[in-house]
Amino acid sequence: MNQVLGYVYVLMAGICFGFLGIFGRIAFQQGLTVGELLTYRFCLASLILWFLLLVFKPKLIRLPIKQVLISILLGCFGYAVFSTLYFMSIQGISVALAALLLFTFPVFVNIGAHFILKERMQKTQLISLIMAISGLIILLWGPLFVQSFKSVVYALLAALAYAVYVLVSGRLQKGVEPLSSSLYVITAAAVTLFLWHLPNMQKLVYLNINELFTILGLAVVCTVIPLTLFLSGLQRLSSSKASIVVMIEPVVAAIAAWMILDEKMSFNQSLGSCLVVCALFLNTKKG
Repeated sequence: MNQVLGYVYVLMAGICFGFLGIFGRIAFQQGLTVGELLTYRFCLASLILWFLLLVFKPKLIRLPIKQVLISILLGCFGYAVFSTLYFMSIQGISVALAALLLFTFPVFVNIGAHFILKERMQKTQLISLIMAISGLIILLWGPLFVQSFKSVVYALLAALAYAVYVLVSGRLQKGVEPLSSSLYVITAAAVTLFLWHLPNMQKLVYLNINELFTILGLAVVCTVIPLTLFLSGLQRLSSSKASIVVMIEPVVAAIAAWMILDEKMSFNQSLGSCLVVCALFLNTKKG
């Protein structure tokens, strides 16, 4: 039952992460820059978490100093770096190619788990990883233009940074309350992103109600909820298994774009989505 909960938590996290592209596209259409979007997203998420925990669960704010430092490092060098590199990559390559390169991270996670953490990769796990990656290629295949080779490097570095984040979280934060860890990870990411991008914070005063709701959606639906769920899942699953399950994200993104943004869903997207879902189901099997 504990492992089943792990799969459910990671799957729900992937579904929430899948709406990141929807909110992100709306935010860019509203005129927000990458630096503004990322900083506002994590700053608001941090404020929401601090308020909720201070009011309802103040005990969860207290963590051993070691875990506070680990969470801060994960926020600074994990989430802040990964998010910035990914958004930098889509400035020079197609979004589809950026997504394909980003989702090489489960490969890095599985390699790291096998050779560094000494986790044994099961046969079904290897097959499901190959199936999921094949499904993603079919799902995301399209005009894969490259304006800058540097952007390709950014996307691969984003995948590597996310893989390190998953491996470290899964290894060093077992038994840590997910909300407590999320609090310090998100806060550290917010501070790092602010210092990195130095956005105009006064612009927040002039945001209209639609822009505020977009940032709120990014902060809650695509940050606080999925990050906490993912950390909860990592406490119940190996890093390698969790990294495959969370690959549901681009499938949800494609379906959400079809349903919300009225984008057409091609046969390839439907086939790729089915292949990924089958791979995730296979990943839950032993052997």
